[in-house]
Amino acid sequence: MKRHAMSKSFSNGAGHVLRHYNSAVLLFSWQGKPDGSARYVEHVNRYVRNGVEYPSLAALLRGVEAEHAYKET
Repeated sequence: MKRHAMSKSFSNGAGHVLRHYNSAVLLFSWQGKPDGSARYVEHVNRYVRNGVEYPSLAALLRGVEAEHAYKET
């Protein structure tokens, strides 16, 4: 049996997102350290992180990646 409903690496392995079964919360880590969370809002079919709405999971992951690229410069 799988432990998680979703476990996905992104940004060449620097980022990771995890979602448990029956949960709308996505947990993020960046370079192995906790990096906050996001929530899937089903009735509007959007993801929300830090007050910003994203239309898809791909857009959310690009936003997290851009957030870290901005922090590194």
